[in-house]
Amino acid sequence: MNRAGASALALLLAIAGALALRLPHLDTRPLHNDEAVNAVKLAALLEHGQYAYDPDEYHGPALHYFSLPFLWLSGARTSDQLDDTTLRLAPVAFGVGLILLLLLFVDGLGPTAIVWAAVFTAISPAMVFYSRYFIHEMLLVFFTALTMGAGWRWFQTRLARWAVVAGVGVGLMWATKETFVLALAAMGIALAWEFTLQRVRAGEQAKAWTPTLRHIAVALLAALTVWLVLFSSLFTNWNGLADSVRTYLPWLKRAGGHSPHIHPWSFYLERLAWFHPGKSPVWSEGLILALAAVGAGVSLFGKKSPLHRFLAIYTITLTIIYSAIAYKTPWCALGFLHGMILLAGVGAAALWEFCRARVLKVFLALALGVLAFQLASQARRAGFDFASDRRNPWVYAQTVPDIFKLTEKVEGLASVAPAGHATVVKVIAPDSDYWPLPWYLRRFEHTGWYDKLPDDAFAPVIIVSSKLNARLDEKSDKKWVMAGMFELRPGKFLELYVELELWRKFVETLPREVESPP
Repeated sequence: MNRAGASALALLLAIAGALALRLPHLDTRPLHNDEAVNAVKLAALLEHGQYAYDPDEYHGPALHYFSLPFLWLSGARTSDQLDDTTLRLAPVAFGVGLILLLLLFVDGLGPTAIVWAAVFTAISPAMVFYSRYFIHEMLLVFFTALTMGAGWRWFQTRLARWAVVAGVGVGLMWATKETFVLALAAMGIALAWEFTLQRVRAGEQAKAWTPTLRHIAVALLAALTVWLVLFSSLFTNWNGLADSVRTYLPWLKRAGGHSPHIHPWSFYLERLAWFHPGKSPVWSEGLILALAAVGAGVSLFGKKSPLHRFLAIYTITLTIIYSAIAYKTPWCALGFLHGMILLAGVGAAALWEFCRARVLKVFLALALGVLAFQLASQARRAGFDFASDRRNPWVYAQTVPDIFKLTEKVEGLASVAPAGHATVVKVIAPDSDYWPLPWYLRRFEHTGWYDKLPDDAFAPVIIVSSKLNARLDEKSDKKWVMAGMFELRPGKFLELYVELELWRKFVETLPREVESPP
């Protein structure tokens, strides 16, 4: 098999491995709050064709519109037909699609670097975990990679069609998440470095990089077209265009520290380098970090292509930007982690080239293989065994599996209630801290949501935060029973109260233990 065939086979194996780590058992982890909010918005789009961008701490429309084809293919036409697995198919597809986008960079980074970058994309625990997460981040990383890849193709070919693709990529980044501006800023700094300081100091003679006005115009037109179509909700909500700019006020407040998600500068790097909270396996993507450091070094100080230097400066800059912002959530690391993965491929290729003796190449291949297997084992652990466990570095404010027991019990109550899913349910928690229940209770037609105990708190089924000290069983003279306490998130509990007669009907349906003969 020639080198091209071997590289193609390696990419196919990486894709197969990526699917094996991402597709199975997508419904084992309960929906995170953010996933549930996205699910409710997607259900409205599916059932009624309605979506309006909300600039107040919500993200862009791309996730919802790109999820629709997966819903249609699944046969789902209503929210009742949706499930957690179907919701998460779009992030899986975009997470695996990152491997295919590597082909855009092959002539700049080299086939060996691309193969290793494909392997690391497939087995990175963070990439695997958030490819199984119904949030915007994986789409943002994909569209960012598309923009950079198309930009590189334009640099190599000077064809207008690549300028159009790059413009579409920018438009899709914008329509995905507001933090796209951080990636654009890092790209701008990397371009400034490459096409001024580096070229001036090195005295390189290279073809002019400045794009023509025509190519700038078509790229800008492509970006604005995507922005117009998606933020206007397919020309049905023109306020969305202004809202796409207005949104930065609340996000600037968040970035400045007006949020509960404030963490030190080292928050991301600790999770990537070494995470060991005690009584837990060690988590580390140190292999990627170490190889990325090698890749950055050879890119900046070796005789490499402009793409190498661009990626090094881009990744370093984006890492610094995200680390400097006080507001941090772990999925935001994916942007610069993807850059690190590309550089790790460069680093692995550089080490392979450095080891000229056959015995050294064999040793390097074995070492990288063992370390990659360990990384893949972590990815499986993150996606399956520790998918809801706080000892997983990528689990954050996660709903615990106890929510399944609560919703199963409420569904059981509906099965014996005369009104079925028309039974009145009241859910009460301070600061609307009951998500993702609005998604899991979506089949109930008469559900009330309250931030505090209403004057009339009683209903056939009541779910109330333990913080409120409701004691509804005592207040009702035992006409309501407390049917259980369920953990929503670590340290946050919900109490279930049920009307006595309804509870008795439910208990009668439960299987009775059969006494064994003496």
